[in-house]
Amino acid sequence: MYDYLLGGKDNFAPDRAAAQAGLQVNPNAATAPRQNRAFLARTVRFLAEAGVRQFLAIGTGGVARKP
Repeated sequence: MYDYLLGGKDNFAPDRAAAQAGLQVNPNAATAPRQNRAFLARTVRFLAEAGVRQFLAIGTGGVARKP
């Protein structure tokens, strides 16, 4: 559902259906995943500018995209 709510392409029909059902109950449900992804992008950018050159992505979340 996270990928679907971010507008990604790596999701399955049950994920899309559940996300759509959730959006019917709470139309703002996609806000938290977008804010989370934006925070991740800001954090990685800050660390990269501070000199960190290696990052380990743990878990699923797909490729970081610009929000």
